[in-house]
Amino acid sequence: MTSPIPGLITWPVLTCMTLVLAGRWWLLRDSIVDRLINRALAAGLFEYLLREAWFQQSLAWLLPGHDSDVVNIARQLSLGATVLAVSNIYGFVKLWAGADPAHTWRRQWRYYLVTLTATAVILIAGTPARHADQLIDQALGWPAVVVWVAFSLPLGATALLAGRVSVREMRAAGATTWQERALYTALLATIVGLGAIAVVFPLETAISVMTGQPSFDPEMHWKAWSGFLLSAVGAPAVVTVPLISTLLTHTGWDRTGRYCRRLRPMWTDLTAAVPEIVLEIRHDHNRRTDPAIRLHRMTVEIRDSLLHLKRYSHNPDNLTTTEGDPHTYARRIAEAIATKTAGHPPNASRLTPRHQIHPGARDLTAELRQLLALAKAWPHVRSPTKSPRQPRTT
Repeated sequence: MTSPIPGLITWPVLTCMTLVLAGRWWLLRDSIVDRLINRALAAGLFEYLLREAWFQQSLAWLLPGHDSDVVNIARQLSLGATVLAVSNIYGFVKLWAGADPAHTWRRQWRYYLVTLTATAVILIAGTPARHADQLIDQALGWPAVVVWVAFSLPLGATALLAGRVSVREMRAAGATTWQERALYTALLATIVGLGAIAVVFPLETAISVMTGQPSFDPEMHWKAWSGFLLSAVGAPAVVTVPLISTLLTHTGWDRTGRYCRRLRPMWTDLTAAVPEIVLEIRHDHNRRTDPAIRLHRMTVEIRDSLLHLKRYSHNPDNLTTTEGDPHTYARRIAEAIATKTAGHPPNASRLTPRHQIHPGARDLTAELRQLLALAKAWPHVRSPTKSPRQPRTT
C-alpha cells in the first residue's frame, strides 16, 4: 500500500524516527536488548519508507522491470519489513520473559526464518494483486486472506507474549518514576494496537470474501494510518523514553549528574588539599563513568577529606559533621585547608580515640542533602583556599 499520510505529518515523524535511531546507535548499542530494539526500529523505518510514494518511484527508477511491478513489490515488501521489526521485538520480549541470553541469537535466527517465510507467503499470495496492478484489498479474494493471516500471526504472537510479560512486571513492582510510568503507558498502548491489528486485518478481509462484499476500505487508508501510528509513533515512543534518560545521563543533566556538578567545586578543593584519598575509578569503553558510582565516590572522598582535615581544625568534633549552619562549617573547613596548605603540622591531640568517628547506620539521603547544602555554601569561602593543583577527575 502507498501511504496516504500527508507530508506535513510524514516528514517530522520520519525525521524523529531517524534521530531516535541515530541516538540509540550512539548511546544504546552495547546490550543484546538494545541491539534488538535498534534493529526493530531500523526495520520499522525501512517499512515506512517502502510505503512512501517518492521512495517507491525512486526504486522504480533505479531497479529494472516495469515501474508498476517494482512499486507493487515495494508495497508488499513493506508488510515483510513490519514482520521483521516485530521479530526483533519478539526477541527482546523473550529475554524480558526470562529466556536465556546466551542463546539469544540462535533463537533470533529462527525468528528471522519465520519472517522470511511470512514475507514469501505475502509475495506469493499477493501475486494476483500485483498482476492486476492493484492493492491487496482491491484485488481481495482468498489470496488476500492468506496475506493478512501470514502478516498477522507474528504480530498476534508478539502481542500476546508482550502483554503477558508486561502485566506480570507491573504486578510485581509498581511504576514509581515518570520514566517507568511513561514507558508502561506507551508499551501497553503499543501492545493493544498490535493485538488489534493482528485480529482485525484478517478478520475483516475474511468477512468480505465470505459475504462477497468488497472491502470497506479498498484503498487501505485506515490500515496505513493504523500501521503508521504503531510503527512510527507507538513503538518509537517506547524506545525513546530510555533514550531520553540515557541522553540526560550522558550529558550530566539527570538528577545524579546534577548532584555531582553541585558537589564538584567543594570536592575539587578538598581532594586537592588531601590528594592521597583520591583513587582511580574505572571507566567503560567509552571513557564514561556511571553517575551513581561517581556520586558515591565523591561523597566518600569528601568524607575522607574531612576526616584528614580535622587534625588541622580548632573544632575537630564539628568538622566531620554537616549538621547545623553549613556556612559555619564551610568556614571551618576552609580554615583547616588554609592551615594545612600553610605547612603547619597536624595537632597530635586530635588523634585521640574520643575524636574518632565510628561506623554505623547512616541515612545516606540525609547525608547527601547535608553535603549539598555545604557545597552550596562553599563558593563563599573557596577563593582564599583554592589550590592551583587539581586532583584526578573522578
